[in-house]
Amino acid sequence: MFFNLERARGLMKQFGIDVLVASTPENVTYLSGSVSWSHKVYSYSVHMFGIFPRDEGVSPALVVPNQEATYLSAQNSWIKEHYAYGAKSALVVPQGEAPTNDEEATFLGIMNNDGRRKGGAAASLAQALKERGLEKARIALDGERILAGLDRQIREALPAADIVEGADLFRLIRMVKTPDELQAMRAAAALNERAATAASNAVAAGATEKEVATVYYTEVSRGGGRWHWYHFGSGRRSMAIFPPTHKKIQKGDMWVFDAGLTLNDYRADTGWGGVIGEPAKRQLQLWDASKAGYDAALSVVKAGVLPSQIFRAALKATQALLPGHDGRFCGHAIGLEARELPYVLADPGPIQSPFLPPTTDIPLEEGTTICVENPCRMFGVGGASEEQTLVVTRTGYEFLVPGDRKFWEIPA
Repeated sequence: MFFNLERARGLMKQFGIDVLVASTPENVTYLSGSVSWSHKVYSYSVHMFGIFPRDEGVSPALVVPNQEATYLSAQNSWIKEHYAYGAKSALVVPQGEAPTNDEEATFLGIMNNDGRRKGGAAASLAQALKERGLEKARIALDGERILAGLDRQIREALPAADIVEGADLFRLIRMVKTPDELQAMRAAAALNERAATAASNAVAAGATEKEVATVYYTEVSRGGGRWHWYHFGSGRRSMAIFPPTHKKIQKGDMWVFDAGLTLNDYRADTGWGGVIGEPAKRQLQLWDASKAGYDAALSVVKAGVLPSQIFRAALKATQALLPGHDGRFCGHAIGLEARELPYVLADPGPIQSPFLPPTTDIPLEEGTTICVENPCRMFGVGGASEEQTLVVTRTGYEFLVPGDRKFWEIPA
């Protein structure tokens, strides 16, 4: 199960929340274990909700549109109570024809149960909550995916409920990953590592940046993932995360990339770089400074460390080898989103939330997953960076997947 059930119940009790309601694709996947399609494709017209009551005696539920019934049925979510919305199903069920497996039974249960079908998402959500005696509850509603009109309909359908914005409570719960989440993240990281390595092996004098990027895209697709970004720059363009172009890579060019994908809704992020031919003095200086800061950041990672402490360790080591470097961060948390709580490893930033501390300098917990990176750049020369994802442990960390972060020196 992705959902950290016990952590959720503990935090709900701490903040006086009776029921969690997920709305974003990330939080619905997290709560249900089901990866949706319509929720993402029809971003502003289709809604799904996951309902999790704090009371162990009250069953969780899912609210889904008609078109999501097939995917939900195929994925065998641990949540077995389903409510649908939309027009009555046109599916013909001959008399005496019965389901032959769980998938068919779940599908028919969603499509042909008119007692749990409403015309719209708000009415269906309200029905599910009322049937659980939660119409007067304190509801933490993850509202970041809910448009103003639907939010108004939900509140009108539940006039006695105390509805509070719950997106940050979900983030706080998700900060500590479950074993199933770590397994999913390892699979995503392994695919990203394979695709990025294949692309790096295609870097050569005379190749174009887009040709290298195409190798990455192809490998990600072959592994069943979806790429979200592949920043690649060579020569002077390696000083920042530029998109790949038809520029030809030349002898003496530095090159650097940053690549991100999703696999079954979990994110992966990685990066490194190198040079074509023998590196020049300033190119080596950039790499040495980047690697020194990266190693320094890793040296302080363990449960309880503050993001700012990781950043300051990286910054001090980097500046010792690269005077003038003024980096602003050295990584970020990752999971179902590319940046999760506590967001970036940097000096503290303000937060205004009833569920979170006043700043982003939140101590890392055992089971938090972070990407550590340390980009160093020099105008007119290029840039160097390396990035890996790790899980925080009580005494240190473990990389999700093995990977040597070296400076790639490719023969010219």
